[in-house]
Amino acid sequence: MEHLDAELLSLLALGEPLGTDADADHLASCPTCSETLRGLQHAVHVATLDTAGIELERPGSQNWAAIHQALGLAPALATDPLSQPSSGPPAPEKPAAPEEPAAAEARPNQGAGTKPAPIPMRPSAKDRRGRPGLWIIAAAAGIVLGTAAGWTAAGVLGHTGTPAPSSTQSGPVSTVVAQTSLTPLPAHTGSGDARVEQLPDGTRHLIIRLSNDPITGFRGVWVGSADLSRMVSLGVLDNESGIFTIPDGVDLAQYPIVDVSNQPYNGNPAHSADSIARGTLNPKS
Repeated sequence: MEHLDAELLSLLALGEPLGTDADADHLASCPTCSETLRGLQHAVHVATLDTAGIELERPGSQNWAAIHQALGLAPALATDPLSQPSSGPPAPEKPAAPEEPAAAEARPNQGAGTKPAPIPMRPSAKDRRGRPGLWIIAAAAGIVLGTAAGWTAAGVLGHTGTPAPSSTQSGPVSTVVAQTSLTPLPAHTGSGDARVEQLPDGTRHLIIRLSNDPITGFRGVWVGSADLSRMVSLGVLDNESGIFTIPDGVDLAQYPIVDVSNQPYNGNPAHSADSIARGTLNPKS
C-alpha cells in the first residue's frame, strides 16, 4: 500500500484544504496515515496554544537537590535558590488593556481544552504549487511533532529523570538503603538495576539503569505495592539511566516494587499495564 506523502500530511495538519477524493478515501481507511495526521494535528495544536494564562508550578526543593547531586556542585550551593527571599518586593501586576471587540472576534479560541478541528479534504492539488512559505511551516510541524512527544511524556507522568552522575563526579555523601535488579517481563528485553540512596537531609533518590528496549511509547518509572494494586509515578526515563526523587510520604516498605512501563502517548497518566522490567527492593542493613 502506498501511503500519503509527508508534505501533504503536514499541510493537512496545518489546516490546508488539500488532497483529492482518493487521498481522502485512503486517509479514512489507512490507520498509519490517519495516526500520523492526528499526531501532526496534536503537535500543531500544542505549538500554537496561548500559554499566557497557564500558571507554572513552583518546583520543590527535592528537584534542586537532585540537580545539585547530579552536577556535583559545591556544598555552598546546596540551598534551593527558589527558597531564598527575593531582593525586593514583587512588581505589581499591570492590568490587561480592554480588548477591542473586533479583535476578540477575529482571534480563534485557543486554550488547554481546545481540540484541533477536523481537517477537510477537497480536490485542490493545483493550490499546492507556488506556495513556498507553506513548505517552511510544514517542515516546522514535523519538527514540532518530535518535540511534542517529549512534552507529552513529561506532562503525563511528571519530570524526566536526571541522568545518573558519573563515577568522577562528587557531591553530598549518600547512603544506599535498598537495591534490586530489574528483570525483563514477557515480550520485553530491557534489564538493569535500581537502588535507593538517601542524602544526609533525608532526601531519597531512586537511581535506575535499564538497557534500551524497542517500544512504541515512553518509559514510565513507578514504585508499587507488593500486589501492584497501588502505583506511584516518579517520572519518565528518557535515557538508559536516571535519578528520581521519592516523595517524602512514600513508605518503601509499603511500595517495594520498582516498575518501568511502556506508556502510550495517549495523555492517560495511569499505568499502562505493559511493564518492561520489574524488581523488588531489598533493604540494606
